[in-house]
Amino acid sequence: MIQNTLKKQIARLPLSPGIYQFYDENRELLYVGKSVSIKKRVSSYFQKRHSLSPNRHSLSPNRHSLSPNRNLGPKTDLLVSKIKEIKYIQVFSEFEALLLEAELIRTNKPFFNIQAKDDKSPIYIKISQDLIPLISLTRKQKPKRGVAIYGPFPSVNVAKDVLRMVRRIFPYCHHKNPKKPCLYVHLGLCPYPYKSEETQNEYKETIKKIKKLLSAKNRFLIRQLTREMVLSAKLQKFEEAQLAKKQIEKLQYLTTTYHAPKEFLEQPTLVDDLSTKRLEELKKVLELEKLPRRIECYDISNISGSFATGSMVVFTNGKPDKSQYRRFKIKYTKTSDDFEMHREVMARRIKNDWPRPDLMIIDGGRGQLNAVLGIVTKYKFDTKVVSLAKRLEEIYTPDKILPIRLPKENPARQLAQAIRDEAHRFAITYHRLLRSKKFLQS
Repeated sequence: MIQNTLKKQIARLPLSPGIYQFYDENRELLYVGKSVSIKKRVSSYFQKRHSLSPNRHSLSPNRHSLSPNRNLGPKTDLLVSKIKEIKYIQVFSEFEALLLEAELIRTNKPFFNIQAKDDKSPIYIKISQDLIPLISLTRKQKPKRGVAIYGPFPSVNVAKDVLRMVRRIFPYCHHKNPKKPCLYVHLGLCPYPYKSEETQNEYKETIKKIKKLLSAKNRFLIRQLTREMVLSAKLQKFEEAQLAKKQIEKLQYLTTTYHAPKEFLEQPTLVDDLSTKRLEELKKVLELEKLPRRIECYDISNISGSFATGSMVVFTNGKPDKSQYRRFKIKYTKTSDDFEMHREVMARRIKNDWPRPDLMIIDGGRGQLNAVLGIVTKYKFDTKVVSLAKRLEEIYTPDKILPIRLPKENPARQLAQAIRDEAHRFAITYHRLLRSKKFLQS
């Protein structure tokens, strides 16, 4: 009976990011974990009874019975043998999952979270007050005056995961006055601020941004970076403008619309509730007949027509459905004609027997929308198509002359932007992959 109950619980787990909690027969919390896909990670703790596959991340629980995945080690084997109930909380991003996991471990101290129990005391992220501020880990809750600390985190690994994500966006330094650039400099993960007074001042500005990110002031940070990007573009400092743009994109992808751990703990269904709210608002704004359960979004990535790619991302019930993502290598359009590339991608999409969407969003303005509508009409593909222009975040529709402008806090705009940004990220990733392959072959 217990095994059947666990099978049903695993079957209902989402493929989205979040945290999972294992409970024993007395409903005592055994373990808290995080994952970018809750269902896949939880399923990896189990395997078919007759299979001893060396694959550490076996994803398919037995249809007839569940048993521990023996390849995970004796401690995890003991943990799995005690699991009688599985709970979860969905979040919007990997970053939120990381912080929520840390908060739950800190407050509940589950027995099997070995890393947390092995640490002598909680760990903090420290930013020094040196001429070149350095970032490191510390166990001192009250450091010297002027030193900034963030935490506590339940383990060194959790704190390192946070810094790893931060470093992707804002490269920082952790070596005191090295004689020559270290490996992190060559990897683009350290700006090496020791070169000049100018690089020191630039680095101090970066440190301020890192402090805002660690303080969960992400919305303020994005607004600041946006102002810097616009100003740099006006002053024709295009490299600086491009850097700010990339930081904004990475920050948005990492945090999406950030929610603190407290919000998820107070409202465990926050992701579903907000997703439904955004879908309802989008239905209202676009005057759709029904809730857009499946939304597809398309983006084109190319540099002067070279290695041009198209992406199709899918949101199901307001959340990314990565198993449905598709990418297109542009085959027939040889020039940097964005409209023609959109036509090609749409024609190829329609010819595939994929589930029909309730709504299609095109990255672009009126021109891109009209290009796609021509193909949709030609193939009699009956679905609502709109476009979202980046500059002012205006939504263009087939039946309105003027675009729809929504305030930043509008749930429909937030959803449309999230889908468009994900399509852009997916297209860029494929574009870079093609460029890298070409470079390695040359």
